[in-house]
Amino acid sequence: MIDWSRAAAPQDDLYDALLACHLASTTTNAHRPEPFVHRVAGNAPHIFDGAVAVRYVQATAPGAPVFSNGPLEHANIHAAVDYVRRWPVAFEQMRMLIDTFHPLARPDVAESEYREGYGSYSGSTDDRLGTLFATVFDPIGLAQAFVHEMGHNKLRALGVNLESADRLILNPPDELYVSPVIKDRLRPMTAVLHAEYSFAYITALDIVLIETEPEGERRQLLFRLLARNLARIDEGIEEIRRHIRVDPQGEAFVAGLYAWIEELIGRGRHLLEARTIPADVH
Repeated sequence: MIDWSRAAAPQDDLYDALLACHLASTTTNAHRPEPFVHRVAGNAPHIFDGAVAVRYVQATAPGAPVFSNGPLEHANIHAAVDYVRRWPVAFEQMRMLIDTFHPLARPDVAESEYREGYGSYSGSTDDRLGTLFATVFDPIGLAQAFVHEMGHNKLRALGVNLESADRLILNPPDELYVSPVIKDRLRPMTAVLHAEYSFAYITALDIVLIETEPEGERRQLLFRLLARNLARIDEGIEEIRRHIRVDPQGEAFVAGLYAWIEELIGRGRHLLEARTIPADVH
C-alpha cells in the first residue's frame, strides 16, 4: 500500500523519492513510452557524487538562440552542488531522480559577469525524465534550479505531467487557473501544481541556506529570494485549495502538500521577522 500522504513533502527516510523512482521505473505514459532507467554518467563529467552526468542532451541548446550550450566544467556548477549539499535530503533526491544536467549559457553574457544574484533560467520536459537544463551564471541560482527541476521531475514520476495527469489530479486540461509564477496567461491545474511544487522546493532550499549561512551580503540576498518565493507559494496554495479536484490518492497527496507548504510559510516568515540587517547593507 502506498502512503500518498508522505509523497508530497521531502521525507527524511526518502520515502517520497523511493516511491517516485518505483513508479517511474515500472510505469509508462503518453510522454514516456518506456519505463525510466537511471543512466550512468560513464565518461562524462559528473556531479552529486557521481550520480548526475554533466552532458548535452541535444546538439542545439534548449532555448536557442537566446541560450547556448554552457561549459561542462565550471566552478559555479560545483558551488551550486555544495549549496544543495547543505540540505541532505534534497541532495540524495537529486542523486536518485536526476541523471543528466545540461548546462546553459548566453552568447551575450560574458563569464566576467557571472555572479551570485544574477539569477537563473532552467527547464525540464515531460518526455525526458531525469534530465534538467539550467544556466551556470549564478551558483545560488543554479542550486535553486537543481531543486526546482528535480521537483518537476519528481511530480512527473508520481504521475502528474505539466498539462495532464495519470493519477492524483482530476481537473481537465481545458480548465484554466492563475499560476503563482507565469502571469501572462492562465494555466491548467496540473501546471499550477507544478509551479507551486517546484517553488516549494526552492523555498525550502532558501530556508536551509539562510539557516546555515553566516551573516553578510550573501545571507541578505537569500532573504530577498526567500521573501519573493514565499509570496509565490502563499498565493499558489490558495488557488490550489480553491480549485483542485483529486482522486482518493490525490486527496492524501494534497493533504501532505498543504501541511508542507504551511510549514515552509511559517518557517520562512519567522526567519524574515527575526532577521537583522547590517547597517552597511541596503
